[in-house]
Amino acid sequence: MARSGSDALASRQRLEVIAGFVAFFTVLALVNAVGLILTGRPSIFASFVLVLMLVISWFTFRTWRRVDRAVRAG
Repeated sequence: MARSGSDALASRQRLEVIAGFVAFFTVLALVNAVGLILTGRPSIFASFVLVLMLVISWFTFRTWRRVDRAVRAG
């Protein structure tokens, strides 16, 4: 089922908001993991959270690209 232009635009805008939140928490996870490593207290949990946030970021970006192409196509 094809989406109308306004539905695709709304989806793209929602994904941009979600991507902003995901990016913010990904940066926090990165700073936390690096900080723990630099202080000599590496944590598998912090590394796992960082990898999870990177995967979520990747999926969000791919979904955003797909929706963005739909918006540009009209």
